[in-house]
Amino acid sequence: MPDTPAYVIKGKIIDGTLGPPIANGAIATRGERIEWVGEASALPESCRSPDYEVIDLPGRSILPGLIDGHIHISFGEARSEEELALYTPVEFRTLKAVWNARKVLQAGVTSAFDAATTYNIAQSVRDAIDSGMFEGPRLAVSGRQLTSHQGLEDSFPNGMEFPPGQAGVLIRSKDDLIEQIRYQVKDNVDAIKVSGSNDSFITPDSLDGSAFTYEEYRIVADEAHRLGRMCTVHARSRDAVADAARAGFDVIFHASFIDEEGIDWCLRNQCVIVPTLPLLVNAIAATGGSGNPANAGFQREVDAAIVNLGRAHQAGVPLAPGSESGWSPVPYGQWHARELQIFVDDLGMSPLQAIHAGTLGATRLFKRFGADIGRLEPGRYADLIVIDGDPGEDIALLQKPSRFDWIFKSGRPVDRTPPAPRRRMHYERHKMFLDGFYQYDEDEGRGVLRR
Repeated sequence: MPDTPAYVIKGKIIDGTLGPPIANGAIATRGERIEWVGEASALPESCRSPDYEVIDLPGRSILPGLIDGHIHISFGEARSEEELALYTPVEFRTLKAVWNARKVLQAGVTSAFDAATTYNIAQSVRDAIDSGMFEGPRLAVSGRQLTSHQGLEDSFPNGMEFPPGQAGVLIRSKDDLIEQIRYQVKDNVDAIKVSGSNDSFITPDSLDGSAFTYEEYRIVADEAHRLGRMCTVHARSRDAVADAARAGFDVIFHASFIDEEGIDWCLRNQCVIVPTLPLLVNAIAATGGSGNPANAGFQREVDAAIVNLGRAHQAGVPLAPGSESGWSPVPYGQWHARELQIFVDDLGMSPLQAIHAGTLGATRLFKRFGADIGRLEPGRYADLIVIDGDPGEDIALLQKPSRFDWIFKSGRPVDRTPPAPRRRMHYERHKMFLDGFYQYDEDEGRGVLRR
């Protein structure tokens, strides 16, 4: 292979726009960029030299590399808030995050938005990947999310010191907001993240109210934008969505209970919504489905989100997919295209619209490099995947990386060799004696585990 890799790849081109695919297409890449895209019969003579390695397999589709709009590379597939915030040394978390980043890339995700980090791990992983030390997706990262006592990240009792491993920082005043934004910008984050509501995984009262006032959201949006950063918000409740959108936040995560007012503010201020429904639907499916009473709150939110986000989509609010990878219901490398299936099955998108949402449509989340990714177009990064089959007809193919013949990032094939299995260290493990109570049954004369 030459020092400057060059390829001609032939197949059905789905370029990331909403335009019609090119049935008999070709893409020429040289170095890290796309050189030419079009009908295979029109391939320029300059791209027919022996310098180019030709990939021509029957029945293949060529797409931009997938974009995941919501991961947590530092979370390590945590099984509880306690495991995330209290256990595992920061040094081991960082090494594990680099190891997991490779799995994300091997699933065809060439760019991802890290929506909140523990410590400053996400920034370090981003920089290690960008500097060529390790393989992984291009990352844009948030710092620790800003939370009030009513936000997601203040989940432990008041008598307990705020855990240093929590993926948030506690805000006690408006001055704290300004200080933390400036502090995180100094740490070189790409975006400021706010915990605007609580979460049904933490408390049953997460569906109402907002963790900050509209005026506080405005402070965040104005200061983040003044310093050249995006601002994003964890907002499941109606009030949090409406206030953050009205304040001019760039990205609304979740938005399950968005109403017409919230939709209107999203349209006015050009907000992007990243629903991240795979976390909820996987948690339900893994624990007995909707018939399990413990899943009632999750199911209620999923049902509401399907209706409300469907309305938002029909109104023209842009949606981008997010997996929430980092929690145990959504392990790295396995569920990154699940939301695209939800977009098609439940929110009324066509497969082509879903592919657009997970490629070119998601580039608005990436201020630094969004113009260089997400579309098969000359001059953009040669980030692409070659798939056996047509995801324009069957969106579920994108959840099957084994059907990907090639994954390219910056014009170079990604090493598909899976990471060797590893064992969990004792300090990673979720600390639980039993998932229930081992009670004595007098009639049976034995112990019975009851949940």
